[in-house]
Amino acid sequence: MHSSSTRFQNIFSFFTTVAFTVAGVIALSSFVFPTHTTATGSIRTVQIAPGRQNQYGTLGRRQEFAHIKFDLHTDLTPLFHYNTKQVFLYLTTTYPGDSNKYANNTVIIWDKIVPNNAKSKTKLALKNQRAKYPFNDISGKFASGDRKAELRLEYNIQPHVGALVWGTIKDADTGSNILADFVLEDTAKAIKSKKSGKAKADAEATKARETLKEDL
Repeated sequence: MHSSSTRFQNIFSFFTTVAFTVAGVIALSSFVFPTHTTATGSIRTVQIAPGRQNQYGTLGRRQEFAHIKFDLHTDLTPLFHYNTKQVFLYLTTTYPGDSNKYANNTVIIWDKIVPNNAKSKTKLALKNQRAKYPFNDISGKFASGDRKAELRLEYNIQPHVGALVWGTIKDADTGSNILADFVLEDTAKAIKSKKSGKAKADAEATKARETLKEDL
């Protein structure tokens, strides 16, 4: 006859073996579900404004900050199944910096945690949404040359059991990982500059026509 402790150890060993086997099957079966979904996104406005970053209760040096507003539409339903606990969704911006040290920079400007429950909205339709996190360049000022930036929507599926799954949601129209290209410059100043340039060009054209008439 086995003692009570031996019987308990055998039962506990059997239970843990079954539990880990079931957990392993669930974790592996999660990769069978397709995670293909698409999104559309665009940049509404970009505001470049000077400011100081609050670090550990003290104000840092004065530098440029980018404030972005954007549109975003996507359906996250394909990312959810019985083993999904929640999905961490985040929007990133990649932009060029100092070619010597920091050629490529990527920052998160907006994020959202979508839990797997009946109250969660898996279909997102954001219009003129303000980015949660204004960002600054490590040098304190954005590069004056190439300011072309890229917008990407990425996700992290956090399961009940198993490994984390990372991915990028592709653009619905192009199939690219990039949702939008934009210029990292102040939108209002850019429009004003274009209007000023157009007015100057019109004035020069008018002056040239008047000069031509006088010559004739």
